[in-house]
Amino acid sequence: MIHMQSFRKLDESTFELEISNTITISFKLEEDFLKEIDNIAKIAGYSNRSDFIRDAIISYLQYLKENDRNGRIIS
Repeated sequence: MIHMQSFRKLDESTFELEISNTITISFKLEEDFLKEIDNIAKIAGYSNRSDFIRDAIISYLQYLKENDRNGRIIS
């Protein structure tokens, strides 16, 4: 179950929602790459890019674990 801890408006189009057991991270992406992410996320039915990126990372980590031929990735 997700427990919302706080919700605040950062600007006209950005809101921040604090959810327990999550940590906010920040990283830089090229604008064209971000547009591609947003387009694919929309086509895939995601309501926001964070959920899409989170699922993509989870899927990629699972792929790495399943294809770990050297036994270097801890499960």
